[in-house]
Amino acid sequence: MKSKKSTSTANAKLDKEIKKLFLVNPLMNIKVCMQTLENLDNLKLKEKRDWVKKLNKEREDFLLNAIMDKDEIKKKLIRHINSWESHVGALQLDDILEIIDGTPFNLVDVAFDKLSPLSIANLLEKYLIGQHEYAQKLSLSFYLHIMRNNNHDVGVPNLNLLAYGPSGTGKTFGPQILSKIFGFKLGVVNCNNLVQEGIHGPHISDTLKEIYDDTEDDVEEVEKAVILFDEFDKLFSRGEFNERVLHELLNFIDDDNSVTFSNGYNDVVRVSTKNMLFIFSGVFSGIEDVVRKRMGCSGLGFSKVSAPEIKGDYHDYVRDEDFATYFNRDELAGRILQYAHVNIMTEEVMVNILLNSKGSPLHFYVNYFKNKNINLELTEDGAKAIAAVANKKHLGVRGLKSTIFKVLSQDMYNLDKEEIIVDRDLVEKKKA
Repeated sequence: MKSKKSTSTANAKLDKEIKKLFLVNPLMNIKVCMQTLENLDNLKLKEKRDWVKKLNKEREDFLLNAIMDKDEIKKKLIRHINSWESHVGALQLDDILEIIDGTPFNLVDVAFDKLSPLSIANLLEKYLIGQHEYAQKLSLSFYLHIMRNNNHDVGVPNLNLLAYGPSGTGKTFGPQILSKIFGFKLGVVNCNNLVQEGIHGPHISDTLKEIYDDTEDDVEEVEKAVILFDEFDKLFSRGEFNERVLHELLNFIDDDNSVTFSNGYNDVVRVSTKNMLFIFSGVFSGIEDVVRKRMGCSGLGFSKVSAPEIKGDYHDYVRDEDFATYFNRDELAGRILQYAHVNIMTEEVMVNILLNSKGSPLHFYVNYFKNKNINLELTEDGAKAIAAVANKKHLGVRGLKSTIFKVLSQDMYNLDKEEIIVDRDLVEKKKA
């Protein structure tokens, strides 16, 4: 005989699942949804399980139809969102994402009027934990990018962004998430081994060719892409900056220019860079020297006589113009209008990522074991133990990923359990 506690837990899980399934089922009558939700407390466990089965079938039918008749399904999605809001209240962007999950549509298609820098930032911070400044500035850049590419006559600026700070803190993850959510192609230029055109090796234009191939030669998709220059600071750590690479870079990111790339023998493709969004990321470990020099400080934590003293985190003293000094190229600094510092990962933030982030690295393992009907759960003390181990590696989220794998690798191989509870004891046992 089941205990009252286990029955209560089962009821709570079913109630949550039913509410979500009603939300994501545009084929359901909204009045039936409301009546059923109001009556949930009076339903028996079997009745709730029957509802879950029925609603899952409705959702499957809806997704099947979404592939067959896109125009009609898009209308149903918009009607469902509007109807739900009129009966229940305003939906957040992550609610709408759940509704359109598995369909060919994105937020721009069905909820363009609900987009704003604030709403995008609120959505992003459910994935990107502990990076409020970066989330805000990145969301503003993406919002303007959406405006430029969905209404070419609005005349809004192109807000290129530079993100700087420690590795493993989400500098790449943020653009990846927003590009996927809004249906933009993301091209990544690895600046660590970039060479000038005409020399054998990776070129800036290679990423355009990759997007062009991935979209089956769709120039329009290339021209509204998001381009991330990863490890951008590496371009300035070679002693003397390569002038030809600089010239190519400036031409590439120019507000109203076009560039070419080779698409095979004697086939050259030209694309406009006018509506592309450019993001630059790197550690930029030398920026503190620029700050010291500007402030007349001889070091962090102490100063010359009459010179101001730097206390705490030097990032609090960084100004946008410090990067112009760092680049030693005014024309480059003039093409980057926003600078965002990403914070080092604390253990507290890592725990929050594991337990609450929609981008938690744990989700991959939950899905892996779920495919084998194995339930994986992480306790709060287990999350704290993983965060403590990862923090010692100084690798941010990468440290979380490697620690989780070490804890679960043997179970991934054996697949001989019905349930895996990752608590402090398991982490302590596996980390050794």
